[in-house]
Amino acid sequence: MSQVLRFKFRAADRETVEADVALAIFAAECVYGRPRVRMEASYLVDDDGRACVLEVAGEAGESVARVFAGLCAARLGEEAYSVHRVTTAREPLGAIT
Repeated sequence: MSQVLRFKFRAADRETVEADVALAIFAAECVYGRPRVRMEASYLVDDDGRACVLEVAGEAGESVARVFAGLCAARLGEEAYSVHRVTTAREPLGAIT
């Protein structure tokens, strides 16, 4: 089961946020391999770079989120960003016929 995490930044630019996400993905790929990370993590950065949404599933995806949060804290400071779990309502897939 996947979860969606929304990061909000007080002051950031898109290039910096995307660079940190790319670095977090690379770090997770070093441990879990590229295919697994690609299956367990995806992201979207807002045009102005003030928000980033990560969809994570499994241990590799969670690692991406943890590394990204650590990079945000190191680069911007603990008080300069927030992260919240987004609740999503998904419809049941139904029966396969």
